[in-house]
Amino acid sequence: MASLRLHNFSIVLLLASGLNACSTHLPQQTKQQQLMTQLSEQLQQAQLPKQALAFIAYPLDTPTEQLSYQATKAMQPASTMKLLTSIVALEQLGPAYRAKTQLRSYDKPTQNMQQPLVLKGFGDMDLTRQELWSLLQQAYDQGIRRVPAIQIDRSWFNPARPGLTALPFDETPREYYNLLPDALFLQRNMLGIKLQSSADHLTGQLSPAVQGLELITSQVRLTDSDCAAWYPDPARLAFERQPDRLHLIIKGEFPKNCQKTDYLQLIHRTDFSRLVVQQLWQQISGQAQVPVFEQTATEATLLLAEHQSRSLAEVLRDVNKSSDNALTRQLYLTLGATKTSHNHQQTADSAEQQVRNYLHRIGLDHSSLVLENGSGLSRNERISPKLMAAVLQHAFGAQYQPELLSSLPLAGVDGTLKRRLTQEQTQGKARLKTGTLRNVTALAGFVTDQSGRHWVVASFINHPNASRGRQVLDQLITWLSLQSALSPSLRQNQAGLRLLGSGLQAARP
Repeated sequence: MASLRLHNFSIVLLLASGLNACSTHLPQQTKQQQLMTQLSEQLQQAQLPKQALAFIAYPLDTPTEQLSYQATKAMQPASTMKLLTSIVALEQLGPAYRAKTQLRSYDKPTQNMQQPLVLKGFGDMDLTRQELWSLLQQAYDQGIRRVPAIQIDRSWFNPARPGLTALPFDETPREYYNLLPDALFLQRNMLGIKLQSSADHLTGQLSPAVQGLELITSQVRLTDSDCAAWYPDPARLAFERQPDRLHLIIKGEFPKNCQKTDYLQLIHRTDFSRLVVQQLWQQISGQAQVPVFEQTATEATLLLAEHQSRSLAEVLRDVNKSSDNALTRQLYLTLGATKTSHNHQQTADSAEQQVRNYLHRIGLDHSSLVLENGSGLSRNERISPKLMAAVLQHAFGAQYQPELLSSLPLAGVDGTLKRRLTQEQTQGKARLKTGTLRNVTALAGFVTDQSGRHWVVASFINHPNASRGRQVLDQLITWLSLQSALSPSLRQNQAGLRLLGSGLQAARP
């Protein structure tokens, strides 16, 4: 009997030691305190107030284990808002969705058309000069040699020309990120410009060259100023219409012995489209100076040729990995244009309604949400960490999850996270969308911890000095990646061991 008692006692000791080895997890409250202590120290080092931070994080398999601070506070998200637009687009349009541009006519093709050809845009994100050339060539291949005009129809988005009323986001309106959406997104209205000076002469070149658009450099005064500091801001560029051509004039001062190359929105999109269409049709057909005008063409229903963009799943890699504002705004309006209930409704209003309908359908409170263009390139857009995380949680369980995950920057590997979170414990173990404005830094997405659990996280810092807070959010991601948990089977075994240990102890005489 004594040996049996000793044997039972030994088993209890072994069980106890095994339980202690398995119990590596602190209580939830202690975890919260430890994490907040670390983040508070980081905020203090960055000279940022604690109230500038809002976040939430939890394992997807146990959402009740939340770690958070000000999780319901409506925050400015910067480009993390692209996640919401991406998820709604995957849900509503599907990963195989392709936008398009169509070349139409009012009548059957003949050698000498009596009515205009119609170029109608449906939000195509990949319409280049080469693709437009292919559309026009297909019209030529069908026997068309002369047309009275070519009509451009941008009416799929309402208003068709938002640039007439929209204010630029900042002081560099010609930069690509400031590009406004357009149903006819030809070459994204971008041109390359190269300026090169010697000690006494300046030459300029546009790329690609556009017939009817001339770059004028004769009004520039060369100085000994800093080459690196020169930028083609609005004050240095002028635009003039001549009877038979357009002039883009470089004005003011330019550094001597300097070379500058930029890719910018240099002329109005209506002028750009007109000149490119005229140039390409003349090259294909030989017809010179064909009139090109802008007008809705609802009666032109005969399809001559069509170009389709990449699939939505492919486009989202640019949207999220490269944080492409122009494509996101294009996609956001596409959400509205595909569901617009009447012709007078503005497309942006319809897009917002689609987003809110989606959130309502999956049972989420969207009272913290303020939408403007769906890209986060906004001073007005807001969302709470709680709502952002809930949307991500839903998307992780959706059938399009692989397409969403593959579009997100991989920590320390690619996209906007290529040079962040490069440590061994985080590299390749987090898929996160970044967000940066002058008063915002943000991270949202998914993190894999030491035991293979997937965490969802949404974190924002809003402050005039928010750029100092990048290390704070990186610390949050690192902390999450270092967590660990027992597998469900190990938890069951642990519970069984506790019961067995208790039984053995109770059986002791």
